[in-house]
Amino acid sequence: MRPASEPDVTKLGAAKGTYRVKFGLAYFAIYALCLALFGVGLLIFLSTTGWERIASVIPLLFLSTPLAFLLWRTIPTVFDELRLYEKGFVYKSRKGLQTCLWSQIKNPDVILDTDERVKFTSITTKKNEVIRFAFKMRGLDALAQAFDAYEYSKIPDSEKISEVEAAALRPTTLGMLKATYHTGRNAVQLIPMAALLLVAAFGVLLPIANKNWWLAPACTLPMALPFVIYVWTFLRTKNDELQVFENGFTYRTGRETVSCLWDEIVDYATARRSSTPTGIKKEDGKWINFAFQMQGLDDLRPHLRTVITLKEPEE
Repeated sequence: MRPASEPDVTKLGAAKGTYRVKFGLAYFAIYALCLALFGVGLLIFLSTTGWERIASVIPLLFLSTPLAFLLWRTIPTVFDELRLYEKGFVYKSRKGLQTCLWSQIKNPDVILDTDERVKFTSITTKKNEVIRFAFKMRGLDALAQAFDAYEYSKIPDSEKISEVEAAALRPTTLGMLKATYHTGRNAVQLIPMAALLLVAAFGVLLPIANKNWWLAPACTLPMALPFVIYVWTFLRTKNDELQVFENGFTYRTGRETVSCLWDEIVDYATARRSSTPTGIKKEDGKWINFAFQMQGLDDLRPHLRTVITLKEPEE
């Protein structure tokens, strides 16, 4: 009889591999960075006295947050294990053993990792059960490829198209002009500028009021830099122009005009919690970044896509 702690894997098919957390350079580098930030905050705290020490608690807490989050996210998962099978997987964590067939997956959360491999970070099943994978867990790219192969196998052969057939259907010209757009000119653009100016002013006045110039690197620079970047970006992009054509678009910023066919789009970026694109990547590797409040970006939305070049799973 199978032990009660072991899952029923009879429906999962043949075993393909077992993976655990990878304790490599990248794993410990993020720890080193977070520890360095915490050290800066602690140094600022210990170098002050009296009222200044109370004020320095703010940067200490701010710079300690990444380390606290990292410890909370990684320590409980160092012994997690992923077992990959032909028709699904089993994940072992502090929650116990979780078994999942490919057909039971409702929504996977996907990232393109720094090694240019597509990986799952978590999976939501059709029963709304969430399976979260450990930081730097091995085999997450193999998991993503296995699930993609399952999804592709469900497509009828009559609906599949070869690369040669797809290339023959690609347009080579932009076609007819459909619309021309420019950046919006309204008070909305001034609201974030005013907010950032207020933060920058506070950062500048804090060392002056306390007659402590050691606060400048910790307060003035971090608080003033976002305002400088925003103003520079606003002035540089206020006259940008977007032209949408039948088969693509052109974007003019400054003295440069870039054209892009719909089939040349290989990736895109969006604003947080929004489907509006903030930038598009062409197949030649060039990014086209759109100005804040650029009009007409909804016309690009139906053509957005992410093209991934698959790599062999890491060992």
